[in-house]
Amino acid sequence: MKLIFLISLLFCSSLFGAKYDRVTGLIIDKGLDDIKENCTVCHPGRFIVVNGGGHKFWKYKVRVMQKGFGLWELDKKAEKRLIDYLAKNYSQKVNVSVED
Repeated sequence: MKLIFLISLLFCSSLFGAKYDRVTGLIIDKGLDDIKENCTVCHPGRFIVVNGGGHKFWKYKVRVMQKGFGLWELDKKAEKRLIDYLAKNYSQKVNVSVED
């Protein structure tokens, strides 16, 4: 019975839910590669999901990382993809557990 439940859960999540990157735990979408190259080299994906906001919020966060934490200058196209990805997929804060 448990096996049937797990199979159906996996099937339903692949039909209706977002797909997640196995390494970062972040949603697979256009711009994820930019996140991997520029964000998760220093901190885990969980750090991203506990924040949340629109384009203005994420642009501000990028500037904070650049001014205070050593994030390098981003190519304009890469920065746009990165901020678009974050605003689309992480516009709301998510509660995560340290045990997850």
